[in-house]
Amino acid sequence: MSRYTRLEQAVMAALAHDLRADVPDLAGQFEESRPSQRRNSGFGLFTEMIVDRNRPPPASGPTGDLGSVHAMVGALPDPVAFKARLRNGVLLGLMGDSYGQDTRAIDFATIPFDQIFTVNAAGVSVPFEPARHMPPSPLRDLQRHSDHVPASRSADPPPLKNVGALQRVQEVNAPPPHRRTATPQDIPIPPDQTGLLVGLWVLIGVIAVIGALVLRLPLPLAIFFALIAGRTVKDPKVFARVRTIIDGWSAASVKAKD
Repeated sequence: MSRYTRLEQAVMAALAHDLRADVPDLAGQFEESRPSQRRNSGFGLFTEMIVDRNRPPPASGPTGDLGSVHAMVGALPDPVAFKARLRNGVLLGLMGDSYGQDTRAIDFATIPFDQIFTVNAAGVSVPFEPARHMPPSPLRDLQRHSDHVPASRSADPPPLKNVGALQRVQEVNAPPPHRRTATPQDIPIPPDQTGLLVGLWVLIGVIAVIGALVLRLPLPLAIFFALIAGRTVKDPKVFARVRTIIDGWSAASVKAKD
């Protein structure tokens, strides 16, 4: 049983076909990988993937977020764009961009989806049909007899027309969709600054204990002020100001020593 969701499997199959010229073994890397972390960014998704370390890495390959795969997800009016995140040809994860549509209420593990397609260089949507990209079975040649009339190949399906939500993706000169500007409350504290945040919380706790023991403040009141201060320094704007003050002190102390 696969550890990936139906959406992740279907989109990665389309990306492997879309990037077959740049990353020929992308499908194999995905088969020998496992999901690490999944995040709903509010405007899309990110699934971190870890490829089996015993698999030989490619000799070379591209780096960045690549691919032109799109899919209609749930009740969103516009499609979601999907790209494979690569580093020197090694698969790192799957990116999903909703073009500014709010995805905070979406569970990407169970959400229904359809109309998976790619966008070619001319800006035309091309439906992804896995059955058409499967290599022909060699048994067909063994089972073919000379007295059988070879079956005529069916004509290729007509190109996908500009209908509904796909139109904005196919129009090359169409303006990009509006993206909501992230507010400071939406910006998380970087992982490399978590240590500073923990240190501030510890300092607040020490001040609360001193206030209760030395200044004889009521313990519930000290705990209340500690909680308020802890929530305040977690705010990105307040945290950034505290970080600026600490950096200023550090710079001043270095100059004083010099």
